[in-house]
Formats: sequence, structure tokens, C-alpha cells
Amino acid sequence: MDISGKTALITGATGFIGGRLAKRLATEHGVSVRALVRNPAKAAPLAALGIELFPGDITRPETLAPALADCELVFHAAAWVSESGRRDEVWAVNVAGTQHVVDAAVAAGTVRRLVHVSSCAVYGSLQQFDITEETPSRRRGNLYADSKVEAEAVVFNAWRERGLPVVAARASQVYGLGSPQFTLRPVEVIKAGKMVLVDGGRYLCKPVYIDNLVDGLILCAQADAAVGQAINLTDDRPVPWRDFFGAYGRMLGIESFPSVPYPLAWLAALANEAKAGLRGQKTGLNRGAVNALRSKNSFSNQKARQVLGWTPAVNLAEGMRRTETWLRARGYLD
Repeated sequence: MDISGKTALITGATGFIGGRLAKRLATEHGVSVRALVRNPAKAAPLAALGIELFPGDITRPETLAPALADCELVFHAAAWVSESGRRDEVWAVNVAGTQHVVDAAVAAGTVRRLVHVSSCAVYGSLQQFDITEETPSRRRGNLYADSKVEAEAVVFNAWRERGLPVVAARASQVYGLGSPQFTLRPVEVIKAGKMVLVDGGRYLCKPVYIDNLVDGLILCAQADAAVGQAINLTDDRPVPWRDFFGAYGRMLGIESFPSVPYPLAWLAALANEAKAGLRGQKTGLNRGAVNALRSKNSFSNQKARQVLGWTPAVNLAEGMRRTETWLRARGYLD
């Protein structure tokens, strides 16, 4: 499908992925972009690009119809991504919110493609190499991951039972140009002198550079063969955490980080969780984070290559070079 001249609504357009997608659709692809925003003041950079702002919230279904009127494309990027939060809070956004978007898209009657920004977390941390889309999703007790499993079920149900043309784009670990989790947070930890590797950092990060991901999302809207499919979007090969974090370290003049064995890291995280719990707080140094740094997962991108004609154009070295330029320009590496 040719998307030039089409009207697209983006949920989560003030966030990291949605914001980059909105900018590129508006400036490179001739798409008339609408952004569903809870805080119009936060969306001023989008308005400066000529993107039309629609006040609304995916948890308030009555706000969606005006934004979706006459839209041909929907990119659903809004999500609760924090590891903190109660189950009802996470489900209200990631599951019920997705249902509201799907319902409004069906009701609009003009939507020709809904691209749902999902996550490779739906595979449930199987600890397998080159996981494909044929692998069933599974719940594992992690609120975010399990909510994304449920959100995908909502999306594919709309395809099977209501004829809404959908694609679920499963992103791996997204870095670059403002990534909160895989760029800004590591830089913050390194600058504070708190970066510690688990087992020498030999386990696997599964990076996808933000513009590689956006390329894939746009192709999901264009490729008719993608309809009704889940598609992994991940760069070509996993990277040891020592190399991934090491790239940020070199930006800050640091060549290596201390390391602790996994059992010690796990016990330290457990103790940290207990202390935070006594204060009624959440902590970033938890067992989930430690386990993520000991992951042996990786994901295949062969389906994206075959169905979308997608290739990750920016490799890790170039992605980190672009990321460093962005970080320096904004003072993060001072």
C-alpha cells in the first residue's frame, strides 16, 4: 500500500518510538500525521512539524473517535512501559487501552492498516537463540510482558473476527536518540560510577536501532503480505552486554567496568528490593534487571526480511556513532 498522502493517527506520539515515527512519517513519507496527546504542551515539537494534535487518552475511549475520523492508518505505540505499577494500572493502558483503539478503528470504517507496536517480550524469556514468530507467546508473571501478550490477543482477535487489517511489530531492545531504557539510563548509571556487569557481561543484548525499527514499522503499513502477521524487528545479531555498555563507556572515557558473578548480583538485587519495599518504593536494581543481564535469548529477523523486504540499515557501530552525536549535542556526555 502506498502511504503517501494518507492520514495516520499515532498513539504514544510524545514518547520515544512514537515521536520518532511521527517525525519521519511527516517529513519523509508525505503522510498527514495526527497525534493523540494527553498533554498538548509536551507535544509542541510535533506541532512545529505540522502534525495535528488531538487531545485524548487511550484509556478514555470517548476521546478516540474525533482523532480517527477519516484515518486510513493507525500506529498504536502508546503503552505502559515502566516495570513499576499495579496490575490494574498496567492492564488499563496496555490491554484495555488497546481494545479501545481497536474498537475506535473498526467504528471509523476507514482504517486500512493498524500497526501495533508490540515487543519480543511476548515470547516469555525462553532462553533460546533465534526465536521466530512461529514460537507461541507465553505469560511468565512479568506485568509488562504479560500485558503485551494480552494486547496482541486483542489485536489479532480484531483481525479474525472483525476484519480489521492489523500487524503486530515485535520490537527487541530499542536504543539510540532518546531511548530511556537502553541509552539514557546506561549513560546515567555509567556517569554515576555504578555500572557493574554480570558474569563479565558475556550474555546477550538484542539491540534494534530506533531508525531501523521505524523503517520496519513503516513497512508494516506498506506491505500487504504483513496483514494478520506478527513480525520481529531486531538487528542482525545479539551483542554481549560488555560491548553494548562498553560503547557508552568509551563515549565517557571509560574502558571497562567491574563485574560480579550472577549469584552475588541476584542476592544484592533481592536485598535492594527488600529495602525499597520497606520504604514503599520500587527499585531499578531488582532481580528482573539482573536476570535480563543474564539472558541468552535472541530473535530471528528473517520474516521481516522476507515479508517486508526490511533490512536493518544501521549497524551497531554506526548506531552508536549517531547516538553519541545526539547525546553530546544535548549535554548528556559533559
